[in-house]
Amino acid sequence: MKEITTLKKIIIVSAIATLMGQVYINPFNSSFRICIGVAVLMFLLLWFEKLSIIKTTIITSAMIYSFRTILDILKYGMVRDLLLNHLPAIAFYITMGFIFNKVNIRRYKRQPILLIFLLGITDVISNIVEILVRNEVHINMVEAILNRLLITGFGRALLTLFLYMMVRSFNTLTIKEEHQKRYKELLLFTANMKAEVFFLQKNSQLIEQVMGESYSIYQQLKDYNCTKDTLDCHKVNELRQKALNLSKDIHEIKKDNKRVVLGIEKLLPNEKTNNSMSLSAIFEIISDNTKRFIQQLNKEISLEFIINENINIKDYYAIITIINNLINNSIGAIDSRGFIKVTQTVNGDNVIFEVLDNGCGIPKKNICAIFEPGFSTKFDRKTGNMSTGIGLTHVRNIAMNKFGGDIKVKRRDKGTSFYVYIPIDRI
Repeated sequence: MKEITTLKKIIIVSAIATLMGQVYINPFNSSFRICIGVAVLMFLLLWFEKLSIIKTTIITSAMIYSFRTILDILKYGMVRDLLLNHLPAIAFYITMGFIFNKVNIRRYKRQPILLIFLLGITDVISNIVEILVRNEVHINMVEAILNRLLITGFGRALLTLFLYMMVRSFNTLTIKEEHQKRYKELLLFTANMKAEVFFLQKNSQLIEQVMGESYSIYQQLKDYNCTKDTLDCHKVNELRQKALNLSKDIHEIKKDNKRVVLGIEKLLPNEKTNNSMSLSAIFEIISDNTKRFIQQLNKEISLEFIINENINIKDYYAIITIINNLINNSIGAIDSRGFIKVTQTVNGDNVIFEVLDNGCGIPKKNICAIFEPGFSTKFDRKTGNMSTGIGLTHVRNIAMNKFGGDIKVKRRDKGTSFYVYIPIDRI
């Protein structure tokens, strides 16, 4: 299967070189040609490293001979000389392939000067071999022929290098852009994972509290002196055992929860590193990913970011989570068309982030409940499932418990504004 794929590539390369070989000149007023297809073939041999040079040049020579001969027959009719007319061209490509293979031309791709020299000399030698096979050389033409062949050979060598450098630069740029895209996606993913870890850590504290209360009930029942007149002792012992079992189960849940948190934290970047990110870079990452998300939803939402002071942020994962959740909340509030504006300002000791949208807004009766876990007015129209309602809860927990900040919401005539206050010394 692999050999078939390689053969297909060789045939495609040969076909391209054959077609490009139709762009040519006849410098000696004979059937000898100088064509651009040679430069294209040399470039393709350099670019596709796994293709056999010998096989490719042999197949190319056969294809070029057949193609040119067929064109001449169609143009001039069946003439015996036409079958021999382009046969010497085979000598050119076979010679070129032999030299390229012998000097291992591909290992000089990072040495442009030496590469140009080898490509040029190979071109000249291959042309000389073809001319000798054609037997078209006259003593008084040797100097003129050599001059033209040298100019042609090194000209095509320069063209080959130019094509190779241009395609390699484009390929490098494409890979770099793809890496940047992946990096931004990974950064957002990491930010979301850190937010989930923070939420799990908060739940661990609640689990610890519930376990303590359960064990406290067990102790009270254990110390209770029951008599037949006041309470059934069998009933008390039963409740006591249930309370103890409940405490043990909660303790196991707590240990499992802790193992999950520690496992996730090991996979995530260490927060104790001194790395930081500028706010403009954070907004650029959020903007690129949000625009793609909006396109997937088939919505027309303009997104604007305004920075009044481009500060460096150490805990940028948490800030990305806050802004991203608020923007996603705004996207959900916009039916099909609207705008979202994110503004950063510094006021005294606080950095303030405002996320403004012109969506459907929040009913007055729901303002006090929007930050409660599980509260949501959103549902999937296709499945009928309600949203989990943890986005704004995340934002409040991170803003208040992690940074010691605050979050406020303001209803507008059309839309909503969220204000997140983060102490500048904590960011």
